Amino acid sequence: MAVSTTLCKRLELIIARPHLQIFAKLFETAGVTGWTAMKTAGGTGTSGMWREDQLTGADEHVVVLAIMDAAAAEAVLEEISTLFARYPGVVSVTDAQVLRPERFSGQPRKADQ
Repeated sequence: MAVSTTLCKRLELIIARPHLQIFAKLFETAGVTGWTAMKTAGGTGTSGMWREDQLTGADEHVVVLAIMDAAAAEAVLEEISTLFARYPGVVSVTDAQVLRPERFSGQPRKADQ
């Protein structure tokens, strides 16, 4: 038996934790129905190595994952490009196959879903 999947977009952001609510509002405005943020321990980039500062949390970063339909992804990416002019971060976009596309359509969910 073949399982039917639907093509969506997966966005992965690496941003400073203090900016998370700004990006969360962007997702909400674009109709993204869900996202997940995960703490990071450290890494390296164009400005060199960084790691979590447990004293202040100022250098803490999060990885944010969100899956959405192509229209929402286009809207989000347009806004992210504007935000990245003010806030540091990295974004990648990949195709994702999902089993329940209605959960990623940007449409409000019914109470029983």
